[in-house]
Amino acid sequence: MFAKLAARDLAIVGAAVLLWRLGAQFSAADGAFADFAGVVVGLLAGVCIFVLHEWGHLLGAFATGSTISAPRSLATPFLFSFDSRRNSRRQFLVMSFAGWAVTLACVWVAYALLPTGLFAARVARGVVMANALLVVVIEVPLVAFSLFTGRVPPVETQAAPRSPEPAAA
Repeated sequence: MFAKLAARDLAIVGAAVLLWRLGAQFSAADGAFADFAGVVVGLLAGVCIFVLHEWGHLLGAFATGSTISAPRSLATPFLFSFDSRRNSRRQFLVMSFAGWAVTLACVWVAYALLPTGLFAARVARGVVMANALLVVVIEVPLVAFSLFTGRVPPVETQAAPRSPEPAAA
């Protein structure tokens, strides 16, 4: 399933890059078409941060040998479910920080490499910053919990259902 997810996400990022190359320059002008081009191209470019952020988490989970499960469908935006009962605190922290590192890289790319004169670039930067804010609001408290308690937070992503609890004897 991970190969299918990789193909899906490469197609999304590839489409974003292609659309950027073909249409971003139109957002430098004034008018409705320029605004429309800027919003469409900028949003698609900005969506890539979520895709890349999730792959950062997955690569961090792979790097530590974490117990994870793949989703059953390509329709989910989540790449995996992290088993908070079977994985260690170290595995959780590496998985978390790997996604954050990718997000930081995306923020840098958005501000260092995207042309400042394009409305599409400003839209993309806005989406990148909104995603970074979500990381701070949603994920930082989970890592803080782990750092302060020494435990893995009991949370799962929505990619795959949690395995049922074993029946009590």
